[in-house]
Amino acid sequence: MIFASDLDQTLIYSARSKGNIEIEDMVPVELYEGRHISYMTKPALGKLRELGSMLSFVPVTTRIPAQYDRIFGIKEQLRPRYAIVSNGGAIFEEGRIDREWDRHVREAVKTYCAGSAEMGELFAKIASPSWVKSTDLCDDLFYSIVVERDSLPLDQLEELRRQAVELGWSYSLQGRKIYLVPEKVSKGAALRYVKEKLASAYVYAAGDSLLDESLLLAADYAIAPAHGELGRVYDSHPHIRFTEARGAYAAEELLEAIFRHAAAGGADRNVPHHS
Repeated sequence: MIFASDLDQTLIYSARSKGNIEIEDMVPVELYEGRHISYMTKPALGKLRELGSMLSFVPVTTRIPAQYDRIFGIKEQLRPRYAIVSNGGAIFEEGRIDREWDRHVREAVKTYCAGSAEMGELFAKIASPSWVKSTDLCDDLFYSIVVERDSLPLDQLEELRRQAVELGWSYSLQGRKIYLVPEKVSKGAALRYVKEKLASAYVYAAGDSLLDESLLLAADYAIAPAHGELGRVYDSHPHIRFTEARGAYAAEELLEAIFRHAAAGGADRNVPHHS
């Protein structure tokens, strides 16, 4: 069995996103420029370790490799065999890039999606210093754009979303970031590849954003924190459960739900889910 999970605002939390819990009651899991910037609750980290002894834990993130490397609490303490980074654009096996997947993704993007330059030009037509703080092309695959959320030109962005779909790209707004991603770069596709590599028959998955939806749909048991983008878009979902808890406590709830399901033989009994 596999447990594939998004990291930011699903398992790990910043001081800003942690919700109603004291930072002193959390465990630091990410170090950046000498500062701890991401945390997990102690029960969540303990439950994740328990799950890691029962099944194959696969961290999944939109972060590029260098950003993933900072999360020592996941990378060094749990030592996952596989990690999916760059929104599914890259897969690490035992710390090394999987070249087969790398070639597959880049060929698919080249064949079926408009080029990053074309997408970048489309965005540049509406971009303004009044709301765009920075624009980064990540791994030569997708754009991560830091914005001033209160100043967004929503009508223009909705038109951009529509045009992006025609070019084979997707649009997602998460917190203070806009992501523009080729449709052939997806967490779900990367998960299916890892599932085949591990010859796994059953997959648990967790994630909070629309960029995680393909990941959750590729899983047999899918759960999302109530506070996330998916929770705002869907009141309920036929395939995805939602936590009651919000913030860092949501990680505890979703990990406990997966643990109980797996420990009870849920994969064998095909226990029905609830939204």
